[in-house]
Amino acid sequence: MGSARLRSGFVAVAGRPNVGKSTLVNSLCGGKVAIVSDKPQTTRRRILGIANGDDYQLVLADLPGFQRPLDPLTEHMQRTVDAAFEDVEGVLFVLSTRERIGAGDRFIARRVFELGVPVVIALNKVDRLKPAHVATQMDAASRLGDFHALHPV
Repeated sequence: MGSARLRSGFVAVAGRPNVGKSTLVNSLCGGKVAIVSDKPQTTRRRILGIANGDDYQLVLADLPGFQRPLDPLTEHMQRTVDAAFEDVEGVLFVLSTRERIGAGDRFIARRVFELGVPVVIALNKVDRLKPAHVATQMDAASRLGDFHALHPV
């Protein structure tokens, strides 16, 4: 009888504010781990959730939205993001397909790709979009860097 090898790791879930990071973490963990709201900056601290599969266990770190610090609150939130990146073995980079990929996304992409860990891009919120629009966004996301995988969600 062969023994299955369990793979595990810490994964940062990163992206701009309100791209659906917390909703995605809740879905991957199979329950409510993170607060979900339409209001930006709902997640202010790193929230940990565990996603289990047959041969893996991932500790997902739902992070505050990645943004340029403009006040003490966003400065604190950005320090939380930076500190979380020190301990990760992978990044789930969440993009919203409802908005064009812009300078903020490219800034985050540079930051996560320079970590030197595998990066998976999740194109979120595809459920109500036309396939042609999703394809355009997938093409734009594919040019952000050397990612491990790209998935519409």
